Amino acid sequence: MIKTAIEAARSAGELAYRYFKIQPKVNYKPDNSPVTRADIEAEKLARKIISKKFPDHGIIGEEFGKTNPDAKYQWVIDPVDGTRSFAIGLPLWSTLLAVLENGKPIIGISFAPAFNEFIIAQKGKGTFLNGKKTSVSKTKDLKLSFMVFSTIRDFQKKEKLNGLVKLCEIIRSTRGYADLGYHLLLNGRIDIFVNAKEAIYDLAAPSILVQEAGGKFTDFSGKFSLTSGNGVATNGLLHDQVLKILNSR
Repeated sequence: MIKTAIEAARSAGELAYRYFKIQPKVNYKPDNSPVTRADIEAEKLARKIISKKFPDHGIIGEEFGKTNPDAKYQWVIDPVDGTRSFAIGLPLWSTLLAVLENGKPIIGISFAPAFNEFIIAQKGKGTFLNGKKTSVSKTKDLKLSFMVFSTIRDFQKKEKLNGLVKLCEIIRSTRGYADLGYHLLLNGRIDIFVNAKEAIYDLAAPSILVQEAGGKFTDFSGKFSLTSGNGVATNGLLHDQVLKILNSR
């Protein structure tokens, strides 16, 4: 499975990158989220590679939904995580792919072609960036940390905006962009990433990548979940502090 995961993620990411360089037309889904030909064709390619090797496995993709939903193994694909950035020519996007065994991630990949960064993790084996083991930061003091967060209105809808503002007041450096947030955490570029609106295909790969890099991943309640619709990822040392402040009134 690891060989197929690498092939599928790399092939899909490289295809998406070719589209990125020519800036394809952007369309919008019923929920007003953007989609391009790159999203569609990259997911098709990944599905083709996976299905050829493992026809009985399930697939969950952002663009084409679920196949074989009752299978023990599920492949979770986000062909372009960060389509909004992709669509305006910002390189802050990646191809995400994960393999779940009975609902738990055992393989995770984040491939950022524009930066030539291929990050992969297997359960119990660590996280590797371009073949070299990588890890989260060692920052212990919240006042010295760097945090990235997603769209303000999503925190407002979740009634977490006050907590987010408090975090921003304490933390030394903050930026309001979600795209590539988990990816940046994996080699210590940032210390904290909080996102108030996410689906399983946004979370499956990052959850294991973060954990295997020595960090911690939960939802806003502090539980591990791929279906809560939100996520908090940190270097682990700051996690409890972040959750406490985020959930404060």
